Amino acid sequence: MTTTADSIRWCGTRDPVAFSRWVADRAAGVGPHLVPVTRVGRCPRGHLAAEVLRPSARPLEDALDALGVPTEGVAVTLTVPLLELAARARSGAVELGVVPFGAVRVDEAGAIIVADDPPGAAPACSEGGVDAPDPGDPSPPDLDRDRSPSPRRSTSVDLDGARQLVTAARAVWDRVDARSGARHTLDPVLDAARSGDAGMISEALDLVVGAAPPRPVRWSRPASVFLDEDPGADRPAPVAAGDVVGTVAEVVRDVVERGVPLGRGRRVPVRHVVVGAVVTGGLVTAMTSLL
Repeated sequence: MTTTADSIRWCGTRDPVAFSRWVADRAAGVGPHLVPVTRVGRCPRGHLAAEVLRPSARPLEDALDALGVPTEGVAVTLTVPLLELAARARSGAVELGVVPFGAVRVDEAGAIIVADDPPGAAPACSEGGVDAPDPGDPSPPDLDRDRSPSPRRSTSVDLDGARQLVTAARAVWDRVDARSGARHTLDPVLDAARSGDAGMISEALDLVVGAAPPRPVRWSRPASVFLDEDPGADRPAPVAAGDVVGTVAEVVRDVVERGVPLGRGRRVPVRHVVVGAVVTGGLVTAMTSLL
């Protein structure tokens, strides 16, 4: 998947105080996992406006599809930043806006990026273009053609950014092998932390940190997986003859760590395949002896 950096513009027409608080917090720098404010000014109507960078990254759900069955270590790498941000937001240490599930993203280095929507903001108005909505209008216009944020289609959007981050962390652990010992401990704790206070989220964070050593996110995949992707997708570079051994070792390591590819973006743990092969071989042998 090829992604490019982009930026969007917001103005505080709905709640100037809440938006100003978010801009001041974000402009000061709040860490590498939150999108930064690149410029601050006024829109044509005089509202406080901010331009926000959206680095190149893929949505968390797409990243999980590419990973297949993440190891416990990869799940730790992906979920620790989410829970740290959630705990800070719940305690008031950072101003967090609305975090739709698609706003949680993973960049090419495997780092989490949260592109939250600022509180009290609407897509910035522009001269000669579409004006910003009236503060009383719950449905801002569709500005997709101007590369602006997608409008809210429903009034039932969860406004609790911290809860959305914990939900995203829970979604990552849902992809880990269900027989993992960490799953039995973390699943109920993460569920409880979704509506819990900063202390409960911090307790869940401590359990995640202790679940396994963090492992880097690897995007390299065997050629058989790329055959299932769209025709327009990027293809891996040709492998030189001298790199064949290294490529085979990389493929074997990939299969052992993340499972055997099965269809588009899905993986089956190696031990499942081995057990199935042994059982199948035993049944074939038994049937042969009976005949």
